[in-house]
Amino acid sequence: MSKLMQGVVRFWREEEGTEVVEWALVGGLIVAVGAAIFVLIGDEVVDKLGELLEALGGTVPT
Repeated sequence: MSKLMQGVVRFWREEEGTEVVEWALVGGLIVAVGAAIFVLIGDEVVDKLGELLEALGGTVPT
């Protein structure tokens, strides 16, 4: 077995290695969900902020 494969097998068997991978997946999932939420509500937020600015007597930038 090559040294590379031995390293991969050792990394796979160690609990710390798999824990790091799990946390990276959780972090990536949180970022993906956050980005999706911002995309979904982005237009509504812009509209509400425009309404608030008009109510306060300001002008909406184009």
